Amino acid sequence: MKQLLRYFGISLVIFSCQQGEKAPESSSGAFLEASKVTYLSDLPDSLKPFSVELANARSPRIVPIPVGNVGRLSYFDSNGDQVVLDLLAPKKQELLVLEDQNGSRIKDAQGNSFLLGEGGVSQFKTFTTDDGLALDGVNCAILDRRGHLWFGTNGGGVSRYDGTGFTNFTTSQGLAGNTVRSIWEDSNGLIWFGTLSGISSFDGFSFTKYTLEDGLPNDLIFGVTEDNSGNIWMATGGGGAIKFDGKEFKSYTKSMGLADDFVVAIGKDSQGNLYFGTNGGGMSKFDGSTFTTFTEADGLSGNRVRSFGFSSDGAVWIGTIGNGISRFDGKSFQNFSVQDGLADNIVFTIQEDRNKHLWFGTEHGISRYDGKKFTSYTRDQGLSANGVFDIVMDESGKLWFCTDGGGISRFDGSAFTSFTVNQGLGANIILSSMEDKEGNIWFGTSGGGASKFDGTGFTTYSLSQGMAGDAVYAMIQDSKGFIWFGTGGGLSQFDGKTITSYTEEQGLHFNEIYAIEEDPSGNLWLGTDNGLAKFDGKTFTHYTPDQGLAGYVILSIQAEKNGGLWIGAVDGGLTYFDGEKFTQITTLQGLADNSIIQVKLDQYENLWIGTAERGISFLPQKVKSLATDGNTNVIELFRNFSAEDGLPDEVILQIVPMDNGKVAVGTNLGIAFFDGPKSENQDFNTLENIEVFNSDTGYPVKDLTDGQNGMFQDQNGILWAGTGSNKTALVRFDYGALVRNQNKPKVFLRQLRLNEEVISWNSLIPDADPKKVEFEEISSLGKVLNQEDRKRINDRFKGVQFDGVKGFFPIPEGLVLPYRHNHINIDFGSSELAKPFLVEYQYFLEGYDQDWSPVLRKTSATFGNIHEGDYTFWVKARFTGPSEGDAGEWTEPISFSFTVLPPWYRTWWAYLVYTLLFLSLIYPFYRYQRNKAIKAEQEKARERELEQAKEIEKAYTKLEAAHENLKSTQAQLIQQEKLASLGQLTAGIAHEIKNPLNFVNNFSGLSLEFLGEIEEELEKLEPSDEVENIQDLLGDIRINLEKIRHHGGRADNIVKSMLMHSRGGTGTMEPADLNEVIREYVNLSFHGMRANKNPINVDIVLDLDDQLPKIPLNSEDFSRVILNLTKNAFDAMRDKLDKVGQDYKPKLTVRTKNFENSILLEVEDNGPGVPDEIMDKLLMPFFTTKKGTEGTGLGLSITHDIIKAHNGALEITTKVGEWTKFSISIAKS
Repeated sequence: MKQLLRYFGISLVIFSCQQGEKAPESSSGAFLEASKVTYLSDLPDSLKPFSVELANARSPRIVPIPVGNVGRLSYFDSNGDQVVLDLLAPKKQELLVLEDQNGSRIKDAQGNSFLLGEGGVSQFKTFTTDDGLALDGVNCAILDRRGHLWFGTNGGGVSRYDGTGFTNFTTSQGLAGNTVRSIWEDSNGLIWFGTLSGISSFDGFSFTKYTLEDGLPNDLIFGVTEDNSGNIWMATGGGGAIKFDGKEFKSYTKSMGLADDFVVAIGKDSQGNLYFGTNGGGMSKFDGSTFTTFTEADGLSGNRVRSFGFSSDGAVWIGTIGNGISRFDGKSFQNFSVQDGLADNIVFTIQEDRNKHLWFGTEHGISRYDGKKFTSYTRDQGLSANGVFDIVMDESGKLWFCTDGGGISRFDGSAFTSFTVNQGLGANIILSSMEDKEGNIWFGTSGGGASKFDGTGFTTYSLSQGMAGDAVYAMIQDSKGFIWFGTGGGLSQFDGKTITSYTEEQGLHFNEIYAIEEDPSGNLWLGTDNGLAKFDGKTFTHYTPDQGLAGYVILSIQAEKNGGLWIGAVDGGLTYFDGEKFTQITTLQGLADNSIIQVKLDQYENLWIGTAERGISFLPQKVKSLATDGNTNVIELFRNFSAEDGLPDEVILQIVPMDNGKVAVGTNLGIAFFDGPKSENQDFNTLENIEVFNSDTGYPVKDLTDGQNGMFQDQNGILWAGTGSNKTALVRFDYGALVRNQNKPKVFLRQLRLNEEVISWNSLIPDADPKKVEFEEISSLGKVLNQEDRKRINDRFKGVQFDGVKGFFPIPEGLVLPYRHNHINIDFGSSELAKPFLVEYQYFLEGYDQDWSPVLRKTSATFGNIHEGDYTFWVKARFTGPSEGDAGEWTEPISFSFTVLPPWYRTWWAYLVYTLLFLSLIYPFYRYQRNKAIKAEQEKARERELEQAKEIEKAYTKLEAAHENLKSTQAQLIQQEKLASLGQLTAGIAHEIKNPLNFVNNFSGLSLEFLGEIEEELEKLEPSDEVENIQDLLGDIRINLEKIRHHGGRADNIVKSMLMHSRGGTGTMEPADLNEVIREYVNLSFHGMRANKNPINVDIVLDLDDQLPKIPLNSEDFSRVILNLTKNAFDAMRDKLDKVGQDYKPKLTVRTKNFENSILLEVEDNGPGVPDEIMDKLLMPFFTTKKGTEGTGLGLSITHDIIKAHNGALEITTKVGEWTKFSISIAKS
């Protein structure tokens, strides 16, 4: 928390732990509890409010405002200790005003001084060589059609600024000279640089320079412009004016009518007339055929003309050296000088802003002329240097000033101005503020008393002038005109001549006064650290929670028109007092938080509550009575707003309902504005058009203080806010003066990198223009590459193809990339230069991405492992700062297309080679194996026919014996028929599938042997690209053959399992000891698992019933049941162990139980269990839950068939994540 809350932070922590619950949420909208109502009349005498009459207390201390140093004031404090104060007359510190070179104030005709700026420190941002600028002495600037700025320096060449940094160009890149006096962009997009060594043009790729050797008549170029015919005109130092039509130069001199041959300024008006300013001869106007000269004799303010400006009303403004400025309307001159408020009479540059105000860069600061008066800014207001040679306006309306040795200063407008002790404040931390009836604004500080601001300076009143304390938490001017100060040492009243102070000696319960409010009856209500006090001029009456207040620490009080009071306690919630009863309102009634910092009523009497932790609570006027009458059956009253609704922070320190319908909210993270209610009965449920102003959004506000009215709006609509910073201290915020973007930013691609490497694209072009190559190498790589380095780059990026390279920012067009360069980085940006950090981007690589990226503020995109194909990169931007119209909407996306080629092994010719190689190697083996398989199958068919004949003969001879066993045979007939059918199917599979499968397995092994021999032979050959390609191809074939052999083996295992499934056992049931079978095969399964890969430790529990009789079993078949169930259990427990870790202990339990007619066998594991969605599929053939090739899916199906063959039943139960149990019930007979 801030200044106030830290004094009782410990109690707040304790309170918040007890009562800081969040407002309840109820779908029905009813409160959980009724408001607590306490009637004063119902209180016992012991709890009645305590009152102290002034007549019965020590007289208040009355101190006349000293006129001079009047000595000392002596008095006794509440402890009886003598206090001696040195009294001093209050002193006014004047704000800075315009002065002449001798330090004397310049005054207008009425004797008024010219205030500099808005009185404080304005919002300037400085760029110097520390930020990448070529040199801190900057002569000139332009804004190009891409939205970027170019700055000509006084010896360091030229610097381009794109919002992220500076790119510098000098004579090393082809600039004619490093002292650049003027810059111009012509209608063809060429940028011209006038230097003291000639002139250069820049086409985005390289510079073309013109000097005396190229026919330029004079190489001292002070100005450049273009006429309506596309000719370039130059102002020269001694050579007059020069016109260049692209082929030849033509001079215009004094002998031809020019005012003088030393021309230092040039300009063109809206009619196409050219103006030339000379160094002593006045100015000349050229209409295309004739020069007309104007001098002091014609009304011009001075003959040394340094600059021209052209206003939207058609007037020409002329800046002179030493004589101020002249406005020329085509007929007469109107002159202005320092006597009119101009910063200085030496005027270097003139620029009109989008508000049609004119700006003048002078020898001693800048001046703004709004048509009525001048406002000037110097270093004291934040300008980096007083000498300003040029002014340029960017696309967002911000002004950039080129200074003499101070680099560049950007002016973000006059919306924000900061005041500190340097301007006269008593202290830098502002706790409270108010405006008196005379229009003076008072600021209560933390330790510096109260400072009165009359528009020209600050006058401070503190202990030295008789105040009760130097920490002023609250201020108010009452209906009688007295100003009251709530301080850390008591209550002070100021009548303009004397200060009267009241403390605990006069009846206050506590000297620290945090809030003051006057009710309609003229009573003062005081919020203290020990409850609420009422002062009627004669008596102090005190109220605490004993009388019904929600808490002791009162930070805010608001009086309604009907006299009711809303009281915010930081340690208990909200209280309403109507003179008879207190009504407590807390989170139980829907309030967002019980720690209240601010309570404010708007013009419709709606109540706004700022809380310490959970944002804002809004109570509409139309339902306030429902919140104060204690009714439980009411709908939800409060609408709470938090960070989820768009607030920058949920610590609400200040609330100001503005005259323009906005609501300003001060938080720990700056100031937020949003639209307030537009009518008395509006249903206000959302915060709309939220704007946040803080250091993150580029404004001089980080956090605010928490005193009474630490932020307030004066009668002129200006918002004043006390910040928590010694640097910014008090902020003057003119919301209407915000410079808002009127256009969407332009989006552009800045750079394209391959495999994270910066590339000079022109260096990859054979026979490229050497100037373009060297220019891009210096711009991109920082140096000119030698031939060896260029060859290395060309070898590294061999195969990269493109049609050409764009200018200014080298982006290749028609780019085609080899597969090995399929990692690409794309850097992009926008024309938003002042606040590029407020620009959001979305991008989308068509062919690679499924949708647009999330909204981001980074200015680069990276795409790796791009598959072969055609791609188009799209990017769009949106400015999130203050804007008008659709300037805050998304821009139309720009695009960049490129192609990635496939790797050589996925090209069409590679697939052709694969096909030919396969046919040439595979087909002969296939023919051989196929014939061999056919012959083997024919031989086996004859053997099967002979065997069947023998079986038939044997069946006839044993017919008599079979008759005796007919009943037993019939019992097993159905099962044998199933097995016989599956056996026939399996036999067909064995001969129709297994034989070709053997061919596949044998051939893959044989082919691998052949590949080994081929690879050995290739090793003997000389290394070459062809040999390397063949080896890569053979490596791919080896991988494919190994996969064929692997999956052929898997298919062979499946066929074997099917054969086993179909054959069954002998069909003979003999009495057997089931317990012995279990012991033998559980042990066998466990040791088999331990012998294979990935063994695990398992706790095996055999819970076998000793009373189990022998039962008819086919032991060979039933052993497979035990093996299958235990093996599945081991596999499941292994999977769970891999996921859970070593804390898990696998356990297998096998138990038998003897019942009257049956025997029960259970196999239970503590594995992961079986999900419901696959339970019905477990017994289906070929269904498996095992990974890859680990299972055939026949185990449980075989198990189930064997159990049914034993007249048994299988039941599966499970609990997912804990256990699985297989229960087998077998009849005893």
